[in-house]
Amino acid sequence: FRDRLDPPVPVNYIGNCALPISFSGDKAKTFLGEDGFVNAVKILSDSVKGLDSRGAESIWELYEEGLKNMELGSAQKLSVSGSNKFGIYGCDFGWGRPVSTENVFFNKNLLFSMTEMRDETGGVEIGMCLQKCVMDGFISVFQNGL
Repeated sequence: FRDRLDPPVPVNYIGNCALPISFSGDKAKTFLGEDGFVNAVKILSDSVKGLDSRGAESIWELYEEGLKNMELGSAQKLSVSGSNKFGIYGCDFGWGRPVSTENVFFNKNLLFSMTEMRDETGGVEIGMCLQKCVMDGFISVFQNGL
């Protein structure tokens, strides 16, 4: 990921290089029905592909513009954080690889996180932070053949 940024991040930098960049403004119906999941993947994919051609400064400007355009309380928000490409489990600061990692959830509604699995190449761990009634509904749908 570091080599995508312009200017590049120094090799000795171990801080957080992630920030939200997509404010799609799509209506909820875009994500409902048979094509809902496919639509969500396309929107996320297009957002990520758009990063390749932008420098770090223009990404920050896009983020600031999105914050200005977002009206608090005007719509239901869904947040997705993390990536299975960060290589978190490959980090060793002198005491060995992490046994487990967790994303900190600041938003208590509709937040999903993604990380790679520790012991499986190509696997993805998905974390979720949902209200209890929403989580119960999700579990029911998931167990009955999502």
